[in-house]
Amino acid sequence: MLSRQIKILLVDHQTLLRESLGAMLGAERDLTVVGCADWGEEAVRLTVQFQPHLIILDGDRPREVMETFARLRHAACDARFLVLSAHDQPTLLRELLARGISGYLMKSVTVLELVTAIRAVVARDGRVVLSVARTSLASLGRSPCDESGLSGREKEILDRIADGLSNGQIARRLAISEGTVKRHVHSVFVKLGAVSRIDAVNKYSGLRESGLVS
Repeated sequence: MLSRQIKILLVDHQTLLRESLGAMLGAERDLTVVGCADWGEEAVRLTVQFQPHLIILDGDRPREVMETFARLRHAACDARFLVLSAHDQPTLLRELLARGISGYLMKSVTVLELVTAIRAVVARDGRVVLSVARTSLASLGRSPCDESGLSGREKEILDRIADGLSNGQIARRLAISEGTVKRHVHSVFVKLGAVSRIDAVNKYSGLRESGLVS
């Protein structure tokens, strides 16, 4: 057991789950739940205020978890992130691992398994804690795109967004429907954790400069 108190922030869209989980974790002598929040500004405010050692995120809504992770990672000076999900989502798992989460657990884990994972993650020995199906673990060894998780078409669209083209102009340039462009743009936002077209372009540029995009 760690000698210091582990400060934890819980971020989940279900009030009952937040409060129940908070009560269970707070019963551990080395764990302190400093706050419980829904998505959005409250989560950011509590992160800035308490600077938790660990932030536990609800992973049941892929778009929200990616956006929230990006915002809280910026707000937290030195926090680790652990995602709890009711679903085994290989694509989301791959994307989150590429962005630096320290754990991804199914909500079917026991309290003891969760507490053990929390202590392992905060121990800062480089461990990544996973509790998912074998098929999801196997998928991590495959790389259909690259570290960005973007498909070839999504990269094409990002390049044209960087050129200042609208969705309609991109659709005409690539000979696809505007609806298809919108779906790809939405996917890009989720994968990059972007909140705007400019943000997506900037994050994509950063990945290219770091050599994570082929």
